[in-house]
Amino acid sequence: MTERDPSSHAAAGVTVAAIADAALAVIRADGVGGLTMRAVAERLRVRAPSLYHHVHNKSELLDLVARNAFDQFTADNAAYRESRTVDEWIDLTRSGSLELRAFYAGHPGLAGLIQSKATPDRDRGDGSRAELVRAQIEALARLGVPEPEARHLFEVTARWTLAAVVADSADGPDLFADGLDLFLYGVRARLLELLT
Repeated sequence: MTERDPSSHAAAGVTVAAIADAALAVIRADGVGGLTMRAVAERLRVRAPSLYHHVHNKSELLDLVARNAFDQFTADNAAYRESRTVDEWIDLTRSGSLELRAFYAGHPGLAGLIQSKATPDRDRGDGSRAELVRAQIEALARLGVPEPEARHLFEVTARWTLAAVVADSADGPDLFADGLDLFLYGVRARLLELLT
């Protein structure tokens, strides 16, 4: 039996999911600024060239993180698929936004990265971000919101949340939660207008 080269991606068991997880661990520890191919390779205990089979450079690594950063939110996907009322959608969006805020707080710089990668068609791609976006838009469409308006409302909500997280300060009063409630009050009013 011949021994495999430990730098081989096959020998090391390097997968896209493992790379995304390792990248998020680097971001948790060192922020987005500390994310490098070398740092991810060290987390995976391989040499950096082993990653090039899946990601060719830091730009692709950042794209991979942005696509796959939301694996822990699969319960939210299921909840959106089961939601049947405007109030359920609003409640899910509120709790999800608060969870995202906590998630981003534990991953310095990630909210800014996600904000920079936000495109109106991000639900059409692959990865956990696209799945979560699809679930939210489809839930609005099931309520009877026309698809273009459902997309628009999702986009406004997502961008407000990201901008508020990026601007958030843990030092002062909880402006994020208060702002979120006020914002969602307006979104709820718009949804009810659309559906009457």
